Amino acid sequence: MKTKELRRKLIKDFGKFIEDDSKLEILESVFNAINDDEKKSNVPDSHYDVVEEEREKYISGANQTSSWEEVEQRLNAKYGF
Repeated sequence: MKTKELRRKLIKDFGKFIEDDSKLEILESVFNAINDDEKKSNVPDSHYDVVEEEREKYISGANQTSSWEEVEQRLNAKYGF
């Protein structure tokens, strides 16, 4: 369905919803859910900043990383897995 057709259909349907109180409450719930999705994340910006800093270190090679095989070897050597 094209945008203009969809817009006309929704305008017509909204007219029906507004006349029915129970549907109006459902419509309000839908709008609230949409608005809640658009709200700010529950994760503080400071956490995103830390992730960004660590990613930059990883990309630049400043952080020392190990392959899974190297980690596995160290664990085997230390704990005998």
